[in-house]
Amino acid sequence: MAQTTKILLADDEAQLALAVKIRLQSKGYEVITATDGRAALALALQEKPDLILLDVMMPVLDGYSCLREINTKLGRGKVPIIILTARDRMKDLFELEGIEDYVVKPFDHEDLMVRIERALKRRAAKAASA
Repeated sequence: MAQTTKILLADDEAQLALAVKIRLQSKGYEVITATDGRAALALALQEKPDLILLDVMMPVLDGYSCLREINTKLGRGKVPIIILTARDRMKDLFELEGIEDYVVKPFDHEDLMVRIERALKRRAAKAASA
């Protein structure tokens, strides 16, 4: 039996997070959620997701700090991370941190699904060639 792909969704906007979670679950993904950066970091370390959707502006620990902690503790680039943010100008900064992709809010949900599937395919290809 094939293992379900696990996605960590970290966003404090409840309606947005619910909409994305429902869409991901309808595509067969297992979705775990966090509403602040500290919870996201804990879940990333505990659950070892296949992909992380990470909002930048979150309470307790912002997404940028969470990203840096994930990279330090799990290894930079080990888990594909797609940043969700309203701040388009931060793209270059996040690319320096080794993110997989970047989506500016508000975003098209189909576009997000395409980006997620592309990131997961790249991860699988990397794992197969390792």
